Amino acid sequence: MFPSKQKSIKSMFSAEGAKKVGKAISKFFLFNGIPFNAADSGPYYQSMIDTLAEVGPGIKGPIGYQIGNAYLEEEVQELEVYINTLKAKWLVYGCTIMCDGWSSRTRKPIINFMVYCDRSMIYLSSVDTTNIPKTADYVFSLMDKIIEEVGEENIVQLVTDNEASFKVVGMLLMEKRKHLFWSPCAAHCFDLMLEDIGNMKHIKEILDQAKMITSFIYNSLKVVNLMKVFTKDRDLLRLGITRFAIAFISLQSLIRYEGDLKMMCTTNEALW
Repeated sequence: MFPSKQKSIKSMFSAEGAKKVGKAISKFFLFNGIPFNAADSGPYYQSMIDTLAEVGPGIKGPIGYQIGNAYLEEEVQELEVYINTLKAKWLVYGCTIMCDGWSSRTRKPIINFMVYCDRSMIYLSSVDTTNIPKTADYVFSLMDKIIEEVGEENIVQLVTDNEASFKVVGMLLMEKRKHLFWSPCAAHCFDLMLEDIGNMKHIKEILDQAKMITSFIYNSLKVVNLMKVFTKDRDLLRLGITRFAIAFISLQSLIRYEGDLKMMCTTNEALW
């Protein structure tokens, strides 16, 4: 009898404590305009709470200057040690050089280089290609320098997108360095396939209709809120791994929630 009472009292205090902590953290997020999903990203959010609970009350948090100087320098040093442990594996397991071309928010063309080894990937470098034609010769010189930097003996494979210049570069590098293999990016291949499928006349008509429906819903906050009542707070639009996958994922969502959307359209007009 007594243990069960003790347990219920403990759980009651635990629930009250969790609510108190949640309210304090929420105030910090709201006051500083921190995105709510920051609480769901990465392992350090819960780790921070666990450390505070372990140390106990009375601890004064670091000021901004400390975070931006002493603690930042410590993080950089720890990260450098971690990266060096990954680099030590390159010669043991071999690694893959991954090349990704994209545009920044300001439409600046950038080529990123990453290194993948033993289920871990690190960022290596970026090149701003503004006003520089991405010819085969230019891309070849970039890739060749990256290979020299990483070490030819450490590299097994090169992965790039399917652009004509990158395909030519892949062949040239395999010819120059006989043990290397070039592979096109699988995600980019899927993107190109979905683009071709989406350009088929009957498929394009369906995708255009789906886009018209989602545009109508998401152009009005009132309609979005009404939709979420019927879809149980689920969105129709979700980011896909590729640009053209988004259109097909949105179509899939429309089919999945077809019944809920029909109910929304025939519901009491007062809700609109």
